[in-house]
Amino acid sequence: MRGKNVMRHFSLAALCAAALAAPLATQLSPISLDASVGGKGGARRAAVSAWYPVVHLAGRLHLGLGARVSAYGGDPIDYTNRGTVQGSLASNVPIDPVVYALNSAVFGELDLTNPVALGANLDVIGVATGPTRTAGSLSEKPQGFSYFRYGSGDHGALNSEFFVSLRVAPRVRVRGGASHYVTTYTVTDTAAVGAPSSRYQKFQTVPFIAVRLRL
Repeated sequence: MRGKNVMRHFSLAALCAAALAAPLATQLSPISLDASVGGKGGARRAAVSAWYPVVHLAGRLHLGLGARVSAYGGDPIDYTNRGTVQGSLASNVPIDPVVYALNSAVFGELDLTNPVALGANLDVIGVATGPTRTAGSLSEKPQGFSYFRYGSGDHGALNSEFFVSLRVAPRVRVRGGASHYVTTYTVTDTAAVGAPSSRYQKFQTVPFIAVRLRL
């Protein structure tokens, strides 16, 4: 009898735990993996990212965190001097960009209808790397530490996306929109006394497409 009572109590406890866990399971969304490519003219970028929703408001607005690996490239283009203009460190310097970045990010997405949503995401902080370029006495190296400070205050390589997403299968969405990103180089005049350097920055906005898979 004691064994039957134990089993009965265990069964009741298991049922209660399952009943409590069921609504939690429906509230928690799994991690999503995303791959995107974009470009326009001489600017190109690609990214792979992972996203995890943290907050759900009114069942329609989803806020969360993510991590993104990005690659930026394109044709040589003028970068703007955000520091001191002196000697060969002119107000604009042409750079042939190749930059790779890993950043933590935030996102928000609003469900408009069952298959359609609007969203945005933003890189916040991370690291960047890439090959060092030389142009005469100038050494051009991607800035290694990335962080968001808005506009010309941004450092490193950061990406943001504004998009419409469409559910095409229970766990698959396609996205399309605009990617606004910045890449930053530290340019050093190796021939000048003291080897002065300055921060050079370039913003680009390109259309992109993406595929997202919920795990």
